Amino acid sequence: MQISHSLPFDVAQAVAVVQEAALLAMTFRGKSSPDLKDDNTLVTEADRQVELFLRERLGKLAPDWSFLGEEGGLTLGANAGENGDANIGANAGASAPCWVIDPIDGTTNFVRGLPLWCVSVGAVFEGRAIFGCIAVPPLDEILWASAGTGAWLQRQSSTGISPPLRLRVSDANALQQEDLIACNTTAEDAVNFAGVPCRARNFGALAYHLVALAEDALVASVARQHQIYDIAAGVCICEEAGCVALYLDGTEWKAEIKVERENRPLLVAPPQIMAQLLIGLQRN
Repeated sequence: MQISHSLPFDVAQAVAVVQEAALLAMTFRGKSSPDLKDDNTLVTEADRQVELFLRERLGKLAPDWSFLGEEGGLTLGANAGENGDANIGANAGASAPCWVIDPIDGTTNFVRGLPLWCVSVGAVFEGRAIFGCIAVPPLDEILWASAGTGAWLQRQSSTGISPPLRLRVSDANALQQEDLIACNTTAEDAVNFAGVPCRARNFGALAYHLVALAEDALVASVARQHQIYDIAAGVCICEEAGCVALYLDGTEWKAEIKVERENRPLLVAPPQIMAQLLIGLQRN
């Protein structure tokens, strides 16, 4: 496994924590009754318990970092509000990096028994995603990346655990009819896809959309009305696999620690494909 020296922890340690969280999530599968949140989305005991587990274990890896989770909201890191050091590490204060996690991305899929849901753990600092790890427990897959060290995939099967595979997306100067673009429901409502020949797919989990993109199954992901914890881990992985992240108006994506949803459509794709999408896709 590649290790990043700019983080205050061994990447392998963080990946191991996410693997444990994935196992914990699987113990709730088929046993967790959903509740309806104020925004009419579902939440289960699995969401709550996996987030609590991640807060505790990740907090030990980087005690001074802030933490934003879908269920528990924002917790500022140690010394928040002071003028912090600009480095990624201990005592960074107000400029500290922030964990951003979605304990179960695709809760509706999880509740309904569909196998496309993820445990998504990202970290952002100064507007960039610096770490990402996504487990897809029903598929026995885990992906991870840290800034400058590449994107990696590991699978587990009945014959054992595969060696880590370096991920690199394909790029092309022309889009084809059988190329697939993932988009969530609110992106479908806001983006006109008539200008590109590709087929659209919605798998019900933004983190999985970015997993499939990093694995080169898709040519792009389009998201809207997302929150930072939905996409930060996946964007880090996709960027390290060779993608870029831009809004539909062409401006660069910036990781902002906030609880509001992002209304602008966000595209993630390899550079040449991105150039074509920015021309072909239009706001409704």
